[in-house]
Amino acid sequence: MAERQYIVSESALPAALRGVCEAKSLLRQGRAKTVAEAVRAVGISRSAYYRYRDAIRPFLETYQDKILTIQAVLQDRSGVLSTFLNVLAKEGINVLTVNQNIPVGGEASISLSVHTGQMKHTVEGVSRRLMAIAGVVSVHIQG
Repeated sequence: MAERQYIVSESALPAALRGVCEAKSLLRQGRAKTVAEAVRAVGISRSAYYRYRDAIRPFLETYQDKILTIQAVLQDRSGVLSTFLNVLAKEGINVLTVNQNIPVGGEASISLSVHTGQMKHTVEGVSRRLMAIAGVVSVHIQG
C-alpha cells in the first residue's frame, strides 16, 4: 500500500521538521556548505535532519520538472511582459505557450504553459521574483 501524503500548514509542524526544510534550503542555495553548518544555523540536530530529510519538502517543490500553468495580471505598460518572460528564462523555465488578453482598465491577464525541467530555484522562489517585477499585479502558479 502506498504511503499516504498530507498537506499541513507550516505553523502546525514541529520545530524539527521546519528546521529540516530550512536546512535543506540553506544547502540548496549554497548559503551552507555542509549539513553540519546548515543544522547549526537553524538549531536542529544532525540526527533530526537525516531522519526527516527525505520525508518533508515544501509543497511547491513537488512541481519541479513538470508542466505548469502560470496565470498573471500585468499592468498595461511597455516592457512588463518582456521582463516577466526574461525572469522565467533566467530561472531556466521553458515557456511553451503564451496567451494574453486585451488590456481592460490598464491591466492585462496572461496565461503561460511552462516546463520546469531546468528550473534553478523552487516554484515559490520564482513566484516571489515574478511578483517583484514592477508592473506585475498578481501571479498564480497551478500544476
